[in-house]
Amino acid sequence: MLVTFSFITLIIFLFILFITLWNRYSLNPEINVSNVVYLYLLIILALVVVMFLIFIFQANEIHTSEIDIPETPLKEPDTDIIPPSDKIAESFFTPDIDVDELAINIIPKIDFKERIEDYTERILQNLAKQFDLVLGIFYLKNEKTSVFQPLSTFAWSSDTPPASFNIGEGLTGQVAKNKVLMKVDNIPDDYIKILSGLGSGSPKNLLIVPLLLNKETIGIIEIASFKEFDKVTEWTVKYLAKIIGNSIITKLKAGKGK
Repeated sequence: MLVTFSFITLIIFLFILFITLWNRYSLNPEINVSNVVYLYLLIILALVVVMFLIFIFQANEIHTSEIDIPETPLKEPDTDIIPPSDKIAESFFTPDIDVDELAINIIPKIDFKERIEDYTERILQNLAKQFDLVLGIFYLKNEKTSVFQPLSTFAWSSDTPPASFNIGEGLTGQVAKNKVLMKVDNIPDDYIKILSGLGSGSPKNLLIVPLLLNKETIGIIEIASFKEFDKVTEWTVKYLAKIIGNSIITKLKAGKGK
């Protein structure tokens, strides 16, 4: 709008100046128009041309941006840069589940006299009832050594406790390092062996869940089932882990304050 107004104003001014000079020269042919007037006219003409070009350029730019927008086909993402599965689920999959209400039934109320081992064992038991688990292991990171040590188990049949691990070691160590839930299907028969009154068997489905605090892994929950973990279970356990992590820290701080 401003460019258009300036352009029109300059054209009108140039036209008036031209008429004035022409009348003076017609009334008195002996009057010589000085070189200054010619220079003045040249400058005005140059300004008019510049303003006109600016106006044309801006008009073409607006027209191109509004109308001439090429449509480019979407490219399929490379497998190397696909976001982690949990972030995809978070963005596109949100089941209608009240995780806070579910946590009330799974995470026990904190009893400051109860040992942390017994407290985490009750969490595993409640998780097993909710999701039909056949095995559960709760690891907690040692603040001094940074080693993840087994704190409690559910339905652990071996006389030897689960092995401790450092960050990056094995599947559990990789989860602790990457801070992302891992779902494993068709795990080897010798990875986990379950003994019960009905006989023995090897579950094929495993979830390894990190417990995070301030973007650092403070613990790992490893759970197994004969049933495949669906998206709803995976999503629910992931968000329950956030509440479980906070409850563990509260429990530990309460124990230190005694």
